[in-house]
Amino acid sequence: MSSTPEDSWTARLHALWRAAFEAVNTKGLSDELYSGLLTLPSACAVLGARLAADGTAPVVRWADHAGLRTQPPGLAAEALTWVAGHPAGDKAAIAQVPLAEVAAIAPALATRLAAAGATGFLVVEFAVAAGERGLLGLGTSAALPADPAVLTAMDQVLDVIVATDHHASQLRELDDRQAQDAILAEASLQMSASLDIDDTLRAVVRMVVPGLADGAVLHVHRDGRMVPIAVAHVDAHREQALADAVRAGCWAGQEVVRGTDPASWDERPRASELPAEIRLPLLTISALRAHGRDVGLLSFFHGAGSRRRPDRSFLSNLAGRAALAIDNATLYDRRRRDVLSLQQHLLPAVLPAVPGLELAAKYNVADHSLEVGGDFYGVVPRPDGTVTALIGDVCGRGAPAAALTGLARHTLETALEEGGSAEHALVGLNTKLLRHGVSRFLTLATATFEPVKPDGVELTLLAAGHPPPMVLRRDGTVDEPDCAGRLVGVLPELRLRPAAARLTPGDTLVLYTDGLTEARDDDGKFFETDLAPTLAGLSGLALPDLLEALVAGGGRYRVGDDAAVLAIRHTGAVA
Repeated sequence: MSSTPEDSWTARLHALWRAAFEAVNTKGLSDELYSGLLTLPSACAVLGARLAADGTAPVVRWADHAGLRTQPPGLAAEALTWVAGHPAGDKAAIAQVPLAEVAAIAPALATRLAAAGATGFLVVEFAVAAGERGLLGLGTSAALPADPAVLTAMDQVLDVIVATDHHASQLRELDDRQAQDAILAEASLQMSASLDIDDTLRAVVRMVVPGLADGAVLHVHRDGRMVPIAVAHVDAHREQALADAVRAGCWAGQEVVRGTDPASWDERPRASELPAEIRLPLLTISALRAHGRDVGLLSFFHGAGSRRRPDRSFLSNLAGRAALAIDNATLYDRRRRDVLSLQQHLLPAVLPAVPGLELAAKYNVADHSLEVGGDFYGVVPRPDGTVTALIGDVCGRGAPAAALTGLARHTLETALEEGGSAEHALVGLNTKLLRHGVSRFLTLATATFEPVKPDGVELTLLAAGHPPPMVLRRDGTVDEPDCAGRLVGVLPELRLRPAAARLTPGDTLVLYTDGLTEARDDDGKFFETDLAPTLAGLSGLALPDLLEALVAGGGRYRVGDDAAVLAIRHTGAVA
């Protein structure tokens, strides 16, 4: 038995409903939908359009017996002209419009319909997701009023379109929520893993563009003003223009940046007032507040018709996390500067000038701690014309280590300046620490230089629980003098075993703390095993460059702890 047109339409409608729940948007339904409508009696053309809230038609499609076309030239303007001249209510019924009436409102559209063989136009507007509207029109060659079966079929198609759009909207919302959750999680990880806040926040801005916005700018409060530190644009060629416009104040958020109009802003999109060529007409600003203080601003920009609109909950959540990260990093940086300042006060501001000797020092501060370290060094001229260089390392970090560092330096330098020998100074410090019950200990190494002569200088070296100094000869040979002793502040007897050495012109004495030798390479190997060969390879460098290369781990080892290095070179020139 042959099928009737009604049976054929019913089968096609079932196919449309199946496709509707597999489609991620109405575009995926277009072929089935438009070809189905063209099978209706007397149907010769189909018009479909999505009407945005800003008065544009971002999507238009046309189908006739020559096929389906998306965005054909002129069709968007024709559809908008029709809508402007034939307004419809929210629940308008299908209008049945003779071609002559269409021509009076939208002549170009009437011409297009006539070319397809239509003499009438069945058209309806309807609500779809995101506050937008849809337009569906059917060109028919039959006399009006239309066959009720055709009108019923159009109503059924509308149900499919609305259901598909609603389903697609739910999928987009789910995707957006998942994307937002992923961005929040990744942003939190990055912001908690690093205290280099500028790099971290730049990475966060890159996460949200293009995932949730077409552009973004992040300001941070510094030195009494908001400073833009991160800018992103979905179009890399326009990113610099966005940055320039924001820095020049050519955008709607400038009053918020200046702090003159913060109360009037919330998280709803509004006109960005950026130059048109940047193509980001909409703007959202969220204040970043931590502990009751404004620490920054997060601005998202959106292109015309863009659906990447993070919700207010996401904006508030991301803003809160970024604000805390900025605040923590700011406090960390302030404390770090305080630590560095205190550390510098525990070291000599300048090394003394000693005829015939060149002196240089380098101090590497550990990146992983906000506590003052216990490494120190100094060079003390003595009344008899000799000079004693010293280097030490107090165990531990923080205020107790800093206090012991200050005590040790003062005790040692006072004893040396009063004419005591280096051994006398070390023994005196050890006795003082034990007498006062100081719970911490330290290591020390000293080098006492006899009066310098043009052809060389004699040295006496001591090491109390400390790595012995090294002698780097002019020819690259490295000597490791055999001096040793116990830790200072542990036992009454230091049992110091001195060593003698001699520097000739071009030779260098290197004193260092164990932060240098405990550096490791990627395989876990300690720098200590490679220190002498590394020194040998640096023999031709100027003293500051030699020290720079050492604290850089010779280009292989990571010096992650506090490390002090003091180097003294015989110049051969004695005044």
